Amino acid sequence: MAELLGIPRTRWPLALAMVVLLAFALSWLQGRFDASDAKRAIAAAMSWKPGGAQSIFDFLAARGEGDPQCTGKVVSQLLGDVEVRCSTPRQPGIDYEFRVLLDGRRPPRAANTAAELLVAAMVHH
Repeated sequence: MAELLGIPRTRWPLALAMVVLLAFALSWLQGRFDASDAKRAIAAAMSWKPGGAQSIFDFLAARGEGDPQCTGKVVSQLLGDVEVRCSTPRQPGIDYEFRVLLDGRRPPRAANTAAELLVAAMVHH
């Protein structure tokens, strides 16, 4: 019987199926980790209190624009770096972007002009 990499020819379909299954399982697991990281980053961004008194969520909600709707995208799994984008129902064209490092050592930071203006308004409020 011919062998390749120590696997008999008759076992190649099984070996290939196992590799595909493993790849699928790893991909699924990574997606779960990314979703969990995104949720944690959104919570960190929305609970951030740059002015000390109110959180980002409370400040946006108090403007009467509705509760912010946010999405998170993992930028770097190694660093735990997540990009969070939020908008409000009454101002859907304005995206507030924040970068969150999940290590907890530094607070989130504003990552676009709209978020910078929001944070500045909170600090001077």
